[in-house]
Amino acid sequence: MKRIALFLIVALALFSAVGGYNGTNANATNLSDNTQVQDTMILGKLYFVNLKEGEKPIMTGLILSGNRCGSAGFNNKPYAIEGIRSVFELDEWVEFYPQANAKTGIKVMVFKHKADQGFYQKNKLNDETPDYIQECELNKDPDAEENSQWGTFCLHPEEVNPGYYDFVFIYNNKVFATMVTKFYKPDELFEKSDSELEKLMVQRINQ
Repeated sequence: MKRIALFLIVALALFSAVGGYNGTNANATNLSDNTQVQDTMILGKLYFVNLKEGEKPIMTGLILSGNRCGSAGFNNKPYAIEGIRSVFELDEWVEFYPQANAKTGIKVMVFKHKADQGFYQKNKLNDETPDYIQECELNKDPDAEENSQWGTFCLHPEEVNPGYYDFVFIYNNKVFATMVTKFYKPDELFEKSDSELEKLMVQRINQ
């Protein structure tokens, strides 16, 4: 009987230790540790690269906003590492609002979506990299209001096609996170409600 009681106490202690962790990275996915994530990636989720146990990424949350679709509430969600707005129209300006430990030096590069997300770690990225679209520097203007955007860009329908795109986040010339987004034809999302837009965001990208 004592052995059973002791076993139950040890099991409860282990469960408490595992379930009690509530750090910044509790819901983070590290591409380096979980290669299966490449098989079923989720729209609007930051996949961190080479993140050590307990280490905070340089960017701990993100808000993305657009100028064509959705209400103010849909475009001004709380900082998050998943559930980030990830559906846009081509020709829509995408605005970045990072929650970051650095105010300058962060860059986002846009590529056509790759099934092998490890490509971004293995290769030097520049404007000659296959499937490169464009890039945007993310810097917090010290003279701007606290909630001002750090950078913005637009994918033009005359230059690219609707489909999935990777946002690749870089700091000090090293990739630290990727996120998959989906771009639609101009005016394809314009009249959709917030709930309809949310449904489009809840999808897995099967490779």
